[in-house]
Amino acid sequence: MRYSLPQPYRDLSHTADLGVAVEGVSAEEALSRLVLALGAVLAGSGALDAVREETLAVPVRGNLARGAVDLLRELLYRFATERIIPCTCEVLRLDGEAIEARVGFGQWDPVRHADGADVKAVTYHAARLELAGGAWHGQVLFDV
Repeated sequence: MRYSLPQPYRDLSHTADLGVAVEGVSAEEALSRLVLALGAVLAGSGALDAVREETLAVPVRGNLARGAVDLLRELLYRFATERIIPCTCEVLRLDGEAIEARVGFGQWDPVRHADGADVKAVTYHAARLELAGGAWHGQVLFDV
C-alpha cells in the first residue's frame, strides 16, 4: 500500500535532538510512516508534490530497527545531495534480510520549506520497529 503525506506521528521529547514515533497495523505501514515523518520534518509546513519515484533497498543487518535507520539515512543523504524530500512511500519488501521501498520525492524549496528542521543525522539510539501490544511501533531520533 502506498502512503502519502501527511501521516500521523508524535514528536518525542529529547534533549538536543528531535524524535518521532509512529504506529501501524503492519511493519510496512509503520516504516512508511517513519519515512514520511522524516519528510514532514524536513518540509516543515510546506506542501510537497512528488516529481520522481525511486526504488531503494538496504540490508537489514541484524534487526528491523537498524534497517529502518539505514533507509532513513539514505533518504537524508538524498536530501543533502539532491535537495529532494520523501513524500510518498510504499514498502515492497521488509524481512530479516532487506528492506525495499518505492519512494516518491518532492523538490525542496527554500521559501516554501523554510520552517523545516535542519536534520544532520538519523541515529540508532532508541530506534524501534517492533510489534508490541497488537500494533507495530516505530521511532527514531534525528540529530538537529
